[in-house]
Amino acid sequence: MSSLSPTAERLCNAAIRHFAEVGYEGGSLNEIATNVGIRKASLYSHFRGKDELFLAALSVALEVEQTFVAGAFAQPVSDGAGSAYVLAIEERYPASPHLRFLLRAAYLLPKSIATQVGAGYEGFLALLRQHYLDQLDVNRPGLAKADRDCFAEAYVGIVESLFVELTYGNPKAMAARRDALWRILSLAVAS
Repeated sequence: MSSLSPTAERLCNAAIRHFAEVGYEGGSLNEIATNVGIRKASLYSHFRGKDELFLAALSVALEVEQTFVAGAFAQPVSDGAGSAYVLAIEERYPASPHLRFLLRAAYLLPKSIATQVGAGYEGFLALLRQHYLDQLDVNRPGLAKADRDCFAEAYVGIVESLFVELTYGNPKAMAARRDALWRILSLAVAS
């Protein structure tokens, strides 16, 4: 994000909010430019087009969400490895256009840039998995590699399930799913 000019940064932030609400297909460069207070033609002096702006916005959103994940994993562990992030998702989703944009991009991939968007999202999940493994190693040292990997995959699966429920469902259903899946994972890790 630091390599962006101030106007390009404002465009990315406006694009994040805009694409989080209407998606790539419904996105309007004119509306994004207007929200920043510039003409659409001026937008092209910063980005060659919709794909480039979308990918720059994705990079900003990933950076913000990775910072949030790191902060959640820095919290004291109260209910098992990764619990702080799992519990934060419900409030994070409506509060963060960055997370809503990231999930909408990942689940409704723009065809023209699907490979780049998919790689960014997979990188985010890999980071989440690594944070979980690091915390698991502190809380349950000495676990066999196969068990560690299994629990990490289950953790990422739980997080993605919650993301999907928030994106397409509702917070009440997400909370019920979170509680059930978290209980199962916690019992497995404790045994």
